[in-house]
Amino acid sequence: MKKPKQLEILAVHVAGGKTIRQAAAIVGCSEATAYGFSSSDEFKQAVSRLRSEAVNSAVGSLSDAATEAVDTLRILLGAANEPNVRLNAAKAILANLGPISEANELRNRIDAIEHGATHLKVAR
Repeated sequence: MKKPKQLEILAVHVAGGKTIRQAAAIVGCSEATAYGFSSSDEFKQAVSRLRSEAVNSAVGSLSDAATEAVDTLRILLGAANEPNVRLNAAKAILANLGPISEANELRNRIDAIEHGATHLKVAR
């Protein structure tokens, strides 16, 4: 197995939560080789990239589920449901509206900073 290929496979296992020792055993290389790879910038970047891809995938799945959850809450708000069910759906929606709005505002402000906005409007 070529070294770059070993490095990438080791990075996959480490990004997935394995220790360097465990990843080396899985890949079939010595611990010394694995630890040597792990100290390189290439390895660290590969682990970071792989973890980022995994997180992005999870966020995408959560976003899909969140859309379904909101649709469910909207259905539960309907007049056909018992008042207690409607009340609980309303509470769930309102309890999450503030934090979600704040997170969105922060995301927008970060995006503006990253894209070189010269002045930001502070919402109060």
